Amino acid sequence: MPAIPSHLKPLFTAEMIRKRTAELGASISVWAEEIWRTSHTDVLAIPILRGGIFFYADLVREIRTSVEIAPARTWAYEQMADENSPERKPNELASVQVDLAAVPARGRSVLVVDDICDSGRSLAVLSAALKEAGAREVRAAVLVTRKVESQAYSPEWSGFDYSGKEWIVGYGMDDSERWRNLPGVFIITQA
Repeated sequence: MPAIPSHLKPLFTAEMIRKRTAELGASISVWAEEIWRTSHTDVLAIPILRGGIFFYADLVREIRTSVEIAPARTWAYEQMADENSPERKPNELASVQVDLAAVPARGRSVLVVDDICDSGRSLAVLSAALKEAGAREVRAAVLVTRKVESQAYSPEWSGFDYSGKEWIVGYGMDDSERWRNLPGVFIITQA
């Protein structure tokens, strides 16, 4: 495990995440088992690259039935021009980009798994794109939902709610591609 820098303050520990992921997996299992009973198809589980892979790997192992895996990528932010800027949040793009090239969504029940739902913009765009590609239904599970006034999408399953405005890292979430590999979730404080 990497050393935790002093400017990172713990928000959700690895143990909290493990416990909550097991609870979410049990809940999602009820839905996935019903999909199998009614359609004899596995839920198509989509990790959102890159941040969602940590939560995804742990979550799908908690689901009691088989799931099919097909990764997708969305991005709504671009790298900051000035890496040393005190403003830690990357620049938000005008539109969310989606890559579903390898996703066989037609006729499927889809579970989208991501690290965080900030405004819900990315999940809303991805859900619409999956439905346009023929998905029967789309549900989402995220590790953290940031509570904001106007949420574009509300995931069906969320590990934790967070109402702060601080940028958070760890367990897949990054700060300019750094600290994704931390086992917990941390708030970035001003160093």
